[in-house]
Amino acid sequence: MRKVRMRNLGALVVSAFFVAMPLSASAQEIQCNSTYTTVRGDSLSRISQRAYGSPSAYQRIFSVNPGKLRSVNVVPIGIDLFIPCADDGNSNGGSNGRLTQLANANSDNIKFLTGADYAPYVGDGLPNGGFSTELIERAMQYNGQPADYKIDVIRDWGAHLSPLLSNGAYDLGYPWFRPNCSQYDSLGESSRWRCDNLLFSDPLHEIVVTAYGPASAPDLSSAQDARGLTICRPTGFFTHDLEAFGLEEGSYTREAPSTARDCFELLRDGKVDIVSVNADTSEKAISDLGLQNQVKELYALSSVQTLRVVGMKSNPRTRLLLLRLNQGLRGLNNDGSFLRIAAKHL
Repeated sequence: MRKVRMRNLGALVVSAFFVAMPLSASAQEIQCNSTYTTVRGDSLSRISQRAYGSPSAYQRIFSVNPGKLRSVNVVPIGIDLFIPCADDGNSNGGSNGRLTQLANANSDNIKFLTGADYAPYVGDGLPNGGFSTELIERAMQYNGQPADYKIDVIRDWGAHLSPLLSNGAYDLGYPWFRPNCSQYDSLGESSRWRCDNLLFSDPLHEIVVTAYGPASAPDLSSAQDARGLTICRPTGFFTHDLEAFGLEEGSYTREAPSTARDCFELLRDGKVDIVSVNADTSEKAISDLGLQNQVKELYALSSVQTLRVVGMKSNPRTRLLLLRLNQGLRGLNNDGSFLRIAAKHL
């Protein structure tokens, strides 16, 4: 295992048979090293023709989009496919060739960034650095891949996405929630930024994000009852779930201290009305502070979210690094390792 370094810095699905179909005069060329969103009538042969001028070069596309296409004959509508350039390798081995180049690069050439105080996923004193960290360690080394990466822990979550990832200081960061980008118009500015700028791995974890209020306070009959209240969520944390509930920026007051524990201390002291973080982190903070009889869960603000590894779309390494990571994560799921790791941390 690599050593984790500590640093302190302030369907609709359409059947599209795989045949070489002539392109209409209005068909627009697809640029390589870009993301193409599929539409009705697409087939891999059509997409390949528009990207490479050949309907038979589809293997490049299939290889670098694992899990998105189950067949060369059926292309789901509305999925995002990465279109690699032809000079990434031949049609049968472009992505594998690039992965081999990465694997043979100098040690520590892949830079991961994570934070602290987010049990059980990352944190000081947690086994193997936390649930997320152990998953990434195991996935990156799956099937004998070299340990050609490093993981830095930077406590200031608010600095992770920008400037540290956005300026290229790091390749990948974790664990981060992915907004529902299909509801882009209802998202706030920070959530839109994630949709516009980040690529996301397969899920590391599926978790419940919930809320707590004082035991003596009335229950929320709906999420709208939280309008005008003060909600505590640690700095750097997302707000897209609140936006999905119709709680847009400005409809409530946000407190954003460093940790979930800080939020529950503010709730205990009557300085906030609601704490909103994931359920397992809440459980630990409540237990540590002895607040079991002083708070209650507010189910109207509960939702299921996924935690993932993220990288910048502007970083040309991101897609292939996520491809390697995703292959390892799928291997851990398929051979039962994920359940064994989860049992240790949960």
